[in-house]
Amino acid sequence: MPRLRRLRTVVERVPGVGPLIVRVGRRARDLRRRETVSWADPPVIENPNRSIRYTETAPPRDYVAYDVELFESLNLEYADRPLSPRPPRYDEASMLDRARRRLLAVDRAVDLRGKRVLEFGCGAGFEIWTVSHTFDSEGWGIDIIERQAWATLADERTHYVEADLAVKRPFEADFFDRIISFTVFEHVAHPYAALAELYRVMKPGGRAWIKANLHRGPMASHRYREVTFPFPHLLFTDDVFRDFYRRRGMPELNPAWVNRLSWSDYEDYFARIGFRIRSLRFTETPLDEDLYRRFEDVLGRYPRTDLTRDFFEVILEKPRLRQRLSIPRIR
Repeated sequence: MPRLRRLRTVVERVPGVGPLIVRVGRRARDLRRRETVSWADPPVIENPNRSIRYTETAPPRDYVAYDVELFESLNLEYADRPLSPRPPRYDEASMLDRARRRLLAVDRAVDLRGKRVLEFGCGAGFEIWTVSHTFDSEGWGIDIIERQAWATLADERTHYVEADLAVKRPFEADFFDRIISFTVFEHVAHPYAALAELYRVMKPGGRAWIKANLHRGPMASHRYREVTFPFPHLLFTDDVFRDFYRRRGMPELNPAWVNRLSWSDYEDYFARIGFRIRSLRFTETPLDEDLYRRFEDVLGRYPRTDLTRDFFEVILEKPRLRQRLSIPRIR
């Protein structure tokens, strides 16, 4: 049995087909078991699922209307202690300074020098241009939106591609030494497909440095320039957000996330695809206990740990499968 478990573990890590093989094997095993069991028949009961009694699972509380009036009241309450006192700026000088500071840390972590580097979700493209011109690398940036700066920044060492990586395959397999991504994955509509494609285009032994905003964190709405209080995206619907902006005569905006992944979701995706986690850290914000108690009927649905995690930074490695994959023999 230990050998069978080891074999299952090894097969499950084979990218693409491994998990499918294991699932098929489990279903076949379950079918064999059902055929050998002598099932007992319960008594016949008319309408067995009809409710008789209901037990309240939480203490009663005063009704709270999660409407635009409550939204505006909380926004005013937090005006002198906003969630993000200094939100990032997007003028060219600020973006270039931010790119340089980010890349110093990434280079220390995964060594960008002399590598072929892909930036997933490159935006205006300053980061990948800086990679190619500062670290003697070949830089590639990909985004679903072409930006005005690309035409000026593109050169023989810096390349930009407008494509949805989850849908198209603009790159060959095993093409990149390094992949970097800065707070993009929370906006990706098909994150598993995008991660699987990043795995395909990364060379065996290659590494990815990824930072992403977690949906259950206090800042995940991305609207902290106008919205001062934590967790607005967990407490209020998109309609309330639009009402809030409409009342201010501004474009009617929703929270700026697309998927709702927790760290557990990402961790599961990495394992299923075949990535190995080499390093992990979280950027956390202490839980606002007063706000939590006031709105525990909503916030209490989530693990408290998830409510403190704003961002994760992870270093992933694509194993050298041809060298490392070893299937034990079964005797």
